[in-house]
Amino acid sequence: MIKMMGSLLRTLSGRLGSWMEIFAGIALVGVMLLIGADIVGRIFGCPVSGTYEIVSLAGGLIVGLALPATSRAKGHVSTDLLVARLSKKTRLVLAVLTRIIGIVIFLLAGFGMIMMGIRLKASGEVTAVLALPFYYGVYAIGGAFLIQTLILLSELFETIHPEPER
Repeated sequence: MIKMMGSLLRTLSGRLGSWMEIFAGIALVGVMLLIGADIVGRIFGCPVSGTYEIVSLAGGLIVGLALPATSRAKGHVSTDLLVARLSKKTRLVLAVLTRIIGIVIFLLAGFGMIMMGIRLKASGEVTAVLALPFYYGVYAIGGAFLIQTLILLSELFETIHPEPER
């Protein structure tokens, strides 16, 4: 039962993380095109209005949406110099403990971002030039944090119940 739940979590979080990574990539390409268009427009005297706002909002989305896939791929920076010298049992305890701490942090951050999105939507907060609502991006980043929680939970299951090597 536990292995099935771990497998389900791994599959679900992997797919959601992959979709968010695709959206982050699309946003990155869009930002690159927008900046290019703005540069060309400035040369000819007609810059793209609101470029700074769009790039700022998209930058947050790109980082937030790419977080789960980066975590799943183990693409983050880690320093194992000290950890490699610990016993296998100590490393296991440390891995479980860091996953639990990460789960708590990202769960709280995800719900906090969603609550912030609700407040921003209720207040009608928008950007200065284009009047783009902030809450869409805040919801997306909050969702990414919750998916990061699922990834950490699946890693916790994998750490506690590792699959036998083939």
